[in-house]
Amino acid sequence: MDLAIIETVFRMLLALVTAAAIGLERELAAQPAGLRTHVLLGLGAALFTIAGIQFAGGDPTRVAAQVASGVGFLGAGAILQERFRIRGLTTAASLWVTAALGVAAAVGAYVALAAVTVVSLAALTLLKWVEREYFPRQRGQELAVHLSSGVRLSEALDRIQQISGTFDLRQIEPTADGGQRLVGHVRLPRTHDLLQVAERLEGVPGVSGISLQR
Repeated sequence: MDLAIIETVFRMLLALVTAAAIGLERELAAQPAGLRTHVLLGLGAALFTIAGIQFAGGDPTRVAAQVASGVGFLGAGAILQERFRIRGLTTAASLWVTAALGVAAAVGAYVALAAVTVVSLAALTLLKWVEREYFPRQRGQELAVHLSSGVRLSEALDRIQQISGTFDLRQIEPTADGGQRLVGHVRLPRTHDLLQVAERLEGVPGVSGISLQR
Protein backbone atom coordinates (compact mmCIF):
# COMPACT_ATOMS: atom_id res chain seq x y z
CA MET A 1 0.00 0.00 0.00
CA ASP A 2 1.18 3.52 -0.80
CA LEU A 3 2.79 5.21 2.18
CA ALA A 4 0.75 8.35 1.50
CA ILE A 5 -2.46 6.34 1.83
CA ILE A 6 -1.26 4.76 5.09
CA GLU A 7 -0.38 8.18 6.48
CA THR A 8 -3.78 9.58 5.50
CA VAL A 9 -5.63 6.69 7.12
CA PHE A 10 -3.49 7.01 10.24
CA ARG A 11 -4.28 10.72 10.55
CA MET A 12 -7.98 10.10 10.07
CA LEU A 13 -7.89 7.44 12.79
CA LEU A 14 -6.17 9.88 15.12
CA ALA A 15 -8.90 12.40 14.44
CA LEU A 16 -11.47 9.71 15.15
CA VAL A 17 -9.90 8.61 18.45
CA THR A 18 -9.35 12.09 19.85
CA ALA A 19 -12.83 13.26 18.83
CA ALA A 20 -14.34 10.13 20.37
CA ALA A 21 -12.54 10.80 23.65
CA ILE A 22 -14.04 14.29 23.90
CA GLY A 23 -17.44 13.10 22.69
CA LEU A 24 -17.58 10.24 25.17
CA GLU A 25 -17.16 12.65 28.08
CA ARG A 26 -19.97 14.82 26.73
CA GLU A 27 -22.11 11.73 26.19
CA LEU A 28 -21.61 10.61 29.79
CA ALA A 29 -22.53 14.13 30.91
CA ALA A 30 -25.83 13.76 29.01
CA GLN A 31 -25.16 16.73 26.75
CA PRO A 32 -27.09 17.24 23.48
CA ALA A 33 -23.89 16.97 21.41
CA GLY A 34 -22.39 13.63 22.35
CA LEU A 35 -20.20 10.87 20.95
CA ARG A 36 -21.53 10.69 17.40
CA THR A 37 -21.59 14.46 16.89
CA HIS A 38 -18.00 14.89 18.05
CA VAL A 39 -16.74 11.94 16.00
CA LEU A 40 -18.40 13.20 12.83
CA LEU A 41 -17.11 16.70 13.45
CA GLY A 42 -13.54 15.53 14.03
CA LEU A 43 -13.57 13.35 10.92
CA GLY A 44 -15.12 16.10 8.82
CA ALA A 45 -12.57 18.68 9.95
CA ALA A 46 -9.73 16.26 9.19
CA LEU A 47 -11.12 15.40 5.76
CA PHE A 48 -11.56 19.04 4.79
CA THR A 49 -7.98 19.76 5.83
CA ILE A 50 -6.50 16.76 4.03
CA ALA A 51 -8.45 17.58 0.90
CA GLY A 52 -7.19 21.15 1.07
CA ILE A 53 -3.59 19.98 1.41
CA GLN A 54 -3.81 17.62 -1.57
CA PHE A 55 -5.11 20.25 -3.95
CA ALA A 56 -2.36 21.83 -6.00
CA GLY A 57 -1.36 24.99 -4.21
CA GLY A 58 -3.85 24.28 -1.43
CA ASP A 59 -3.45 26.29 1.77
CA PRO A 60 -4.36 24.26 4.88
CA THR A 61 -4.51 27.44 6.99
CA ARG A 62 -7.36 28.75 4.86
CA VAL A 63 -9.17 25.44 5.21
CA ALA A 64 -8.68 25.52 8.98
CA ALA A 65 -10.15 29.03 9.12
CA GLN A 66 -13.22 27.90 7.20
CA VAL A 67 -13.62 24.87 9.46
CA ALA A 68 -13.45 27.11 12.55
CA SER A 69 -16.14 29.43 11.22
CA GLY A 70 -18.34 26.51 10.15
CA VAL A 71 -18.22 24.96 13.61
CA GLY A 72 -19.90 28.09 14.93
CA PHE A 73 -23.22 26.87 13.56
CA LEU A 74 -22.95 23.59 15.47
CA GLY A 75 -21.86 25.41 18.61
CA ALA A 76 -24.83 27.74 18.42
CA GLY A 77 -27.14 24.74 18.16
CA ALA A 78 -25.69 23.27 21.35
CA ILE A 79 -26.38 26.44 23.38
CA LEU A 80 -29.76 26.52 25.08
CA GLN A 81 -31.35 29.37 27.01
CA GLU A 82 -33.71 28.48 29.82
CA ARG A 83 -35.18 31.68 31.22
CA PHE A 84 -32.24 33.26 33.08
CA ARG A 85 -29.81 30.40 32.55
CA ILE A 86 -27.71 29.56 29.52
CA ARG A 87 -26.64 25.96 29.00
CA GLY A 88 -24.37 24.29 26.49
CA LEU A 89 -21.47 26.74 26.40
CA THR A 90 -19.01 24.05 27.48
CA THR A 91 -20.34 21.64 24.85
CA ALA A 92 -20.07 24.36 22.20
CA ALA A 93 -16.45 24.89 23.24
CA SER A 94 -15.78 21.14 23.12
CA LEU A 95 -17.09 21.05 19.54
CA TRP A 96 -14.75 23.87 18.62
CA VAL A 97 -11.79 22.08 20.20
CA THR A 98 -12.76 18.81 18.47
CA ALA A 99 -12.66 20.55 15.10
CA ALA A 100 -9.21 21.89 15.95
CA LEU A 101 -8.08 18.37 16.90
CA GLY A 102 -9.28 17.08 13.54
CA VAL A 103 -7.28 19.77 11.75
CA ALA A 104 -4.19 19.03 13.89
CA ALA A 105 -4.44 15.32 13.11
CA ALA A 106 -4.79 16.05 9.40
CA VAL A 107 -1.64 18.21 9.24
CA GLY A 108 0.38 15.81 11.38
CA ALA A 109 0.75 18.02 14.46
CA TYR A 110 0.89 14.97 16.70
CA VAL A 111 2.44 16.55 19.79
CA ALA A 112 -0.10 19.37 19.86
CA LEU A 113 -2.86 16.87 19.16
CA ALA A 114 -1.94 14.68 22.14
CA ALA A 115 -1.36 17.61 24.48
CA VAL A 116 -4.62 19.38 23.71
CA THR A 117 -6.60 16.14 23.97
CA VAL A 118 -5.24 15.44 27.44
CA VAL A 119 -5.72 19.02 28.61
CA SER A 120 -9.25 19.16 27.20
CA LEU A 121 -10.29 15.96 28.96
CA ALA A 122 -8.79 17.26 32.18
CA ALA A 123 -10.70 20.52 31.79
CA LEU A 124 -13.98 18.67 31.19
CA THR A 125 -13.57 16.27 34.10
CA LEU A 126 -11.16 17.48 36.78
CA LEU A 127 -11.99 21.17 36.47
CA LYS A 128 -15.68 20.37 36.72
CA TRP A 129 -15.03 18.90 40.16
CA VAL A 130 -12.90 21.93 41.13
CA GLU A 131 -15.69 24.30 40.08
CA ARG A 132 -18.30 22.43 42.10
CA GLU A 133 -16.15 22.14 45.21
CA TYR A 134 -14.47 25.53 45.38
CA PHE A 135 -16.51 27.82 43.15
CA PRO A 136 -20.15 26.94 43.78
CA ARG A 137 -22.34 28.74 41.32
CA GLN A 138 -25.53 30.47 42.19
CA ARG A 139 -28.74 29.02 40.89
CA GLY A 140 -31.52 31.23 39.69
CA GLN A 141 -35.21 30.87 40.35
CA GLU A 142 -38.17 33.05 39.49
CA LEU A 143 -40.50 33.62 42.43
CA ALA A 144 -43.96 35.12 42.71
CA VAL A 145 -44.62 36.83 46.04
CA HIS A 146 -48.27 37.54 46.87
CA LEU A 147 -48.87 40.61 49.06
CA SER A 148 -52.07 41.24 50.99
CA SER A 149 -54.15 44.36 50.54
CA GLY A 150 -52.84 47.47 52.28
CA VAL A 151 -49.20 46.32 52.49
CA ARG A 152 -46.63 48.99 51.67
CA LEU A 153 -44.65 47.81 48.67
CA SER A 154 -41.34 49.43 49.67
CA GLU A 155 -41.33 47.87 53.13
CA ALA A 156 -42.24 44.45 51.78
CA LEU A 157 -39.50 44.63 49.14
CA ASP A 158 -36.89 45.60 51.73
CA ARG A 159 -37.79 42.60 53.86
CA ILE A 160 -37.83 40.28 50.86
CA GLN A 161 -34.38 41.52 49.84
CA GLN A 162 -33.03 40.87 53.34
CA ILE A 163 -34.18 37.26 53.28
CA SER A 164 -33.48 36.30 49.68
CA GLY A 165 -30.29 38.30 49.26
CA THR A 166 -31.19 39.33 45.72
CA PHE A 167 -34.72 39.80 44.47
CA ASP A 168 -34.68 41.33 41.03
CA LEU A 169 -38.21 42.65 40.62
CA ARG A 170 -39.51 41.99 37.11
CA GLN A 171 -43.28 42.48 37.30
CA ILE A 172 -46.03 43.83 39.59
CA GLU A 173 -49.62 42.71 39.08
CA PRO A 174 -52.79 43.52 41.03
CA THR A 175 -54.68 40.56 42.48
CA ALA A 176 -58.41 39.94 42.80
CA ASP A 177 -58.36 40.48 46.57
CA GLY A 178 -56.87 43.97 46.26
CA GLY A 179 -53.30 42.88 46.93
CA GLN A 180 -50.30 42.67 44.65
CA ARG A 181 -48.32 39.91 42.99
CA LEU A 182 -44.59 40.54 42.69
CA VAL A 183 -42.63 38.45 40.21
CA GLY A 184 -38.88 38.55 40.62
CA HIS A 185 -35.70 36.58 40.12
CA VAL A 186 -33.52 35.38 42.99
CA ARG A 187 -30.06 33.88 42.80
CA LEU A 188 -29.01 31.61 45.62
CA PRO A 189 -25.77 29.69 46.29
CA ARG A 190 -26.25 25.98 45.66
CA THR A 191 -25.68 25.35 49.35
CA HIS A 192 -28.89 27.24 50.20
CA ASP A 193 -32.21 25.43 50.34
CA LEU A 194 -34.67 27.24 48.08
CA LEU A 195 -37.69 25.85 49.94
CA GLN A 196 -36.39 27.15 53.27
CA VAL A 197 -35.95 30.61 51.76
CA ALA A 198 -39.53 30.44 50.43
CA GLU A 199 -40.81 29.46 53.88
CA ARG A 200 -39.00 32.41 55.45
CA LEU A 201 -40.50 34.73 52.86
CA GLU A 202 -43.96 33.46 53.73
CA GLY A 203 -43.32 34.62 57.28
CA VAL A 204 -42.87 38.24 56.20
CA PRO A 205 -45.78 40.40 57.43
CA GLY A 206 -48.18 41.05 54.58
CA VAL A 207 -46.97 38.15 52.42
CA SER A 208 -49.90 35.84 51.76
CA GLY A 209 -48.12 33.28 49.63
CA ILE A 210 -45.08 32.28 47.60
CA SER A 211 -45.04 30.35 44.34
CA LEU A 212 -42.14 29.10 42.25
CA GLN A 213 -42.36 30.01 38.59
CA ARG A 214 -41.27 27.63 35.84
